[in-house]
Amino acid sequence: MNRKVSVTAFQRAGLNAADSLVKAAIASLTRVIPACYAPDRTGAMGRFLAIIWVVALWGTVASAQDGATTAGTRREAFTEDEKAIAEDEEATPEPSKEEDLPPQLRAPPMKGLQLPSAPPPEASDDFEQEFEEEDFDETALDEDDDADMAAGDAKLLGEAEPPAADPTLASWTNPRPVFSLNGYFRVRGDYDDNFALGRAPLDRLVVDPFGRWVQIDNGPTTGQPVLPAGGCSGEPSSAPDAQTQRCGGSAVTRFANMRLRLQPTLSLSDNVRVHMMVDAFDNLVLGSTPEVKSVNQFGQVTGRAPGVPVDSLTRTSPPPESFRNTVGDALLVRRAWGEVTNSTIGQVRFGRMGHQWGMGMLWNAGEGTNILGTQLDADLQSEIDRIQLIGKFKGIFFGVSWDFANKGYIADPVADIQAIARDASSLDDTRQWSFLVARRLDPLAREKRLRRGKWVVNGGAYFIYRTQFLSTSTAPLLTTPEVIEASFVRRDAKVYMPDGWFQALWKDLRLEFEFAGIFGQIQNISPAGFPPTAEDGKYKLRQWGFAFESEYRTVGKKLGVFLKGGAASGDPDVVGLSQYENLAAQPVGKKTISTFSFHPNYEVDLIFFRQIMGAVAGAYYLAPAISYDIIRSDFGRVFAARLDFIYSRAMYQQQSYSSEPNLGAEIDISVYYRTENGPQFTDGFFVAGQFGVLFPLNGLRYLEVDGLTEPGAGTASIRRALTMRLVMGIQF
Repeated sequence: MNRKVSVTAFQRAGLNAADSLVKAAIASLTRVIPACYAPDRTGAMGRFLAIIWVVALWGTVASAQDGATTAGTRREAFTEDEKAIAEDEEATPEPSKEEDLPPQLRAPPMKGLQLPSAPPPEASDDFEQEFEEEDFDETALDEDDDADMAAGDAKLLGEAEPPAADPTLASWTNPRPVFSLNGYFRVRGDYDDNFALGRAPLDRLVVDPFGRWVQIDNGPTTGQPVLPAGGCSGEPSSAPDAQTQRCGGSAVTRFANMRLRLQPTLSLSDNVRVHMMVDAFDNLVLGSTPEVKSVNQFGQVTGRAPGVPVDSLTRTSPPPESFRNTVGDALLVRRAWGEVTNSTIGQVRFGRMGHQWGMGMLWNAGEGTNILGTQLDADLQSEIDRIQLIGKFKGIFFGVSWDFANKGYIADPVADIQAIARDASSLDDTRQWSFLVARRLDPLAREKRLRRGKWVVNGGAYFIYRTQFLSTSTAPLLTTPEVIEASFVRRDAKVYMPDGWFQALWKDLRLEFEFAGIFGQIQNISPAGFPPTAEDGKYKLRQWGFAFESEYRTVGKKLGVFLKGGAASGDPDVVGLSQYENLAAQPVGKKTISTFSFHPNYEVDLIFFRQIMGAVAGAYYLAPAISYDIIRSDFGRVFAARLDFIYSRAMYQQQSYSSEPNLGAEIDISVYYRTENGPQFTDGFFVAGQFGVLFPLNGLRYLEVDGLTEPGAGTASIRRALTMRLVMGIQF
């Protein structure tokens, strides 16, 4: 029998139900809020779910309290009428609106679902006393809580982070999406003035590094400016005067180039990944492929493009095609390698991958060792073909690899388009193995120690052993077997390359040092043939170099003070310091090769070592710098200015171009801005303007003997070099 219930009864039942919800919610709140900050809740996801639970329960409490009128009414018990209402509703449930729907369209049943509920209240709980925020003691939190919260955020960001070339920097545990894409796009403009320093090319230098920068209209081969058809000055003439109508020549180089770098990662799981690096338009000079330009393997093809009578009327820039309108490729696949990780055994890497160690002084994967500290301005890099096994035990990395440094002549028959290339001989192979041991704290552990004011020490040793018996380096790619057989040369080389790296961090101070050497012996250093000078004792390799960097941040990390320095061993029996000269050539009777060269991507300046010499070799340098961040945020946004001063000096004055040790003094100024548009700290738009001036010192002048300048020097004096650069890019 149904009974009628008054409106007051319904209100009283609702108030009592709300009272129960309030009690349960407050009881849960008093337990969940401290639990959010408990030391055992270190996972970011667990903390996130706990906070969501708190917010949901708090909303329930607020809603229930708004419906209540007085505290006395909320404490009334259920009456017999209210119980009857509940029994009546249980006996006659409301018909479902989905009864007439087919089964596949009905809503899923709720039976059996275990929904989260608040724990039952205890007798000692005092629900009259509300939770006060002031009662919560934040000082009781562990000092590592902030770092633990950051650990979760860093873990999420690490899922999309591009892989590191240095295996001790690579993440082994972070899950990644099935496919991720990283990389950058950049455009750089250069205005280079007088990089030849006013020097004329000299015959005594087999490859003059300064002659590379003599503009072609200045006639580097003839020694006088060009005489174009029609003349360069005065009235145009079919027979221009060679004396009066030559071009004036220019010492300025103006150009811009671009690069799009893509670094995709395919992840089959957290432990199995495939990485790639692809460059499109790699350092393509803007405007270098107009439609009127067409070349093939035999040289320039004369004529005109259809619809374009002269190059002044060009209408488009077709894509670069090798041996058609350029000698390079529009697309370069630089790296492709796989990674398989086992938390117990370690990680195996196989394929062609980046080669990086320490600061990048000797092995550099092109990851931003320059004044701007960004890979957007990197040029060159190291790749290596290897199979590598890396293990980790108590924070110490151990690694060994079998490398394929040089397989000699490769048989790749052109006649068979489906033929698979193979190694033509094992006698001309360069065999290489590497070993490493290193200690490097992961970023989160490092930040914890730095926050506590403790030192962080990282470092390690890397060793490469290399052997080669014969060489076929001069054999043409497409030739006959007879020519290949005649190209075999005895090399008989054993090379040992140790590389040590050390890093110390304390608060806002960074100290870093790297020392490397190349030691061993080689019977014959001639690329082709076996000259008589190779018959006696073997050539000895005695090369060494070191680099150090220090950085200190103050004024809220906005002011940076830097000091860099380094040295590369030289050779008193050799003249020359650039990468474009044969620094291994020895005079008769000398057999010690001792000129060490830094990796060309380890850049310490803008002009002298980076552009003119190509790398630090046979010299030492000291480079103090200072920077100030006008705008700096914790998410990567920065607007800053930097001033660098670089002094360079030859290790042996006999090796310089004038037998004087002092080489140059350079001042570089940089102003740069970066936005905060991506998950990584360096993601976003980047733009920089740079100005540099090199003052050549006595070591870069012409050679003088008894007051007489060497032949071919002319009367021009050595002048300063200047550069202005614009770098724009987007990193993602």
